[in-house]
Amino acid sequence: MPPKQNIDVQLSKKLSWLLRHGAKSEGIPIQSDGFVSVSDLQEHPRYTSFTLEKLKQIASADTKQRYSLRWNPERGIYEIRANQGHSLPVVESEASGLEKITHMAEVPMAVHGTYYRHWEAIRITGLSRMTRNHVHFATSDKTNCILSGFRSDCQILIYLNVEKVLADGIPIYRSNNNVLLCPGINGLIPKTYFLRVVDRKTEQPLTH
Repeated sequence: MPPKQNIDVQLSKKLSWLLRHGAKSEGIPIQSDGFVSVSDLQEHPRYTSFTLEKLKQIASADTKQRYSLRWNPERGIYEIRANQGHSLPVVESEASGLEKITHMAEVPMAVHGTYYRHWEAIRITGLSRMTRNHVHFATSDKTNCILSGFRSDCQILIYLNVEKVLADGIPIYRSNNNVLLCPGINGLIPKTYFLRVVDRKTEQPLTH
């Protein structure tokens, strides 16, 4: 029998996929703020293992605070959502609880982590949100802390010129778990908006 920890990790990944990408294809209603009814979730034959207690456990144990679980008094039900990372068009940026950044002073740093295998494409076309609604940025480049915004094994750090992005009317949002999100221009953030790019290990600058 798999260790309980491994089972919980798999359940969290399954929940993350559903709330970020799969609710519509699974036939589970999702609101514009990203919340899904826990009862709707439990009624689906593939998600009966997500009891309220299990959802509470997953949400509270997640070190990157990926989930919000709430009681909705108007509907008389519990609801859960992913705090960021959606690819579903129905989930609207400001409706989903994202705070719109209005001044660069609110964002001392915005940094995106990536890998050398992606660098040539990024250098040519810019950062793409791919299938997601936004490009994700962390608020710190410290390697000794748990961060939402980039993976711990990334090789390259791309620092965003927040002042220029905001000046050009491109929105930046902050999620509940302090991830910065930018939709870019038609899904792309051109390299003209990069403040600097460095090798994460050596801190040497990369030409862009």
